[in-house]
Amino acid sequence: MNASPAPARPPQEKRPTFDLVHDPWIPVDSGDVSVGLADLLLHAHEFYRIAGETPPMTAALYRLVLAFAHRVYGPQDEQEWESLWAAHGLPTDPLRTYVGKFPNHFDLFHPERPFFQCPALASCSMSGTAKLVPFRAAGNNVTLFDHTTAADRPMLSPAEAARWLVTVQAYDTGGTKTPYRTVKSSERAPCNQFGCVLVEGATLKETLLLNMPTYEPESEMPMMTTADDRPAWETSPPRAEPKSRDPLGWTDLLTWPSRRILLSSRTEGGNTVVDGVIITPGTRLRGELRHVELMAAFQRPARKPRSKKPQPFSPVRLRERQGVWRHSQELLLAGDPDRQRPHTLEELSGRMEELIPEHTEFTLRVFGQQLKPDGGAIECWFEEEVPAPVALLRAQDSRVGRLVGFAVTLADEAGYALRDMVITYRKEFQAYRREDHAKYTRDLDLEYWPNLPQPFGTYLRGLGAALRSDGPETLVVREWSGAVHRVAHHAAEHWIERLSDRARGLYVAGKVHGTFVGTVQGLIDRFEAETRHYAKGEESA
Repeated sequence: MNASPAPARPPQEKRPTFDLVHDPWIPVDSGDVSVGLADLLLHAHEFYRIAGETPPMTAALYRLVLAFAHRVYGPQDEQEWESLWAAHGLPTDPLRTYVGKFPNHFDLFHPERPFFQCPALASCSMSGTAKLVPFRAAGNNVTLFDHTTAADRPMLSPAEAARWLVTVQAYDTGGTKTPYRTVKSSERAPCNQFGCVLVEGATLKETLLLNMPTYEPESEMPMMTTADDRPAWETSPPRAEPKSRDPLGWTDLLTWPSRRILLSSRTEGGNTVVDGVIITPGTRLRGELRHVELMAAFQRPARKPRSKKPQPFSPVRLRERQGVWRHSQELLLAGDPDRQRPHTLEELSGRMEELIPEHTEFTLRVFGQQLKPDGGAIECWFEEEVPAPVALLRAQDSRVGRLVGFAVTLADEAGYALRDMVITYRKEFQAYRREDHAKYTRDLDLEYWPNLPQPFGTYLRGLGAALRSDGPETLVVREWSGAVHRVAHHAAEHWIERLSDRARGLYVAGKVHGTFVGTVQGLIDRFEAETRHYAKGEESA
């Protein structure tokens, strides 16, 4: 590391302190090294990425760092953004100036304003730190392999506690919480509602800038931002009582205080450890998510039959087994009134004309958390990626959206054909129960869906290359239909191999497999006929 020195650390006091600006707590690259906020920004050009213990933690840390970077660097206009992009590293002086305005605001254990916490909870009874760490069993959040209970008090280092504090504010489950007075119920924290989309560049510096729209609160930029916008650490500590309100702006939303939290610490073996936590309901987010959240994609479902009103927009979420690549239209492409890509991409596409070569390919990294149906416990975490060729991000031609949409539809319908094959087979033996549908099809889904992201990424790259060179697209289209055919048939054959070798079973399996083969070929024929009207062939390229 050879950047300018970080801003000076505030004088140490005898009480426990942990300074998030200077002390290491944010894991980078492989996760073996951690840095404070200052070093993270000043050496961002030397790092590749932030790497939390879980996908939700990684997303939550990125959001907090983006809020911090916005307050330090803006950028207030396109010229400032271009200057930051062209520089070797991020400058020291704005960071030193900003941190100097807020002494003690980043101290995890400050007696009057502990970072991202509510000191007014000090009169409440502490719970064990298992409440803070989702994969430890606490209350409804029971896991199979962990036998920690909410009453246990395992120790966390200050760095661990800080990471989980930020994660809980963004991704805590809903349901009943310890009440400060009477209010027990909490909505799920905001980031549970959508797949958090991060545009990833070649270095952490590039990634941060790629996800930083023009930030000028006085001019109400970006959208939904007011002159009063500020992140959580710039405001006075919140009152203990829960409330609801609209966000003041983008950095307020990035550091949304969905919970009132207070950590307790003590000294053990000469080191400060976190041994307890209080978590109570916090601030509920008001307003339609589509109008405030810049790192989410949205889609409008097809209009219901005989309905004159369009369906409301809903955020794109990650689902178990079926990858986020199926939402590439919503994530990547512009110009569709029923789809809205993340605002960060919308603004970024306009910056690319002169600064970023057309052959560049970014990655969209999408983070998500799926809760159980009641919203009170975590079911699974996700981190997925989709290639993002610059040529596709710039495309304004609706036919490109058609080509991507037809490709996703082909994969979906081939997946339905696989499921129908299994269900028809079981019905032949009167062994089908609707409530067990997911159990019957799970193995097939696992044979099919995880094998499609790689060929679909090749499809997107091929479309991007064809757009860039004004070349033919028909070969790319045929390669994708061939990949779906190959993966679907492989999954079906594996299913047959696992069946009993009884004569009647094999006869029925052969019959339903024959129907499946015909169905998939029909789907591919239709796909190629549909795309023929939109894909450029050799003669038109």
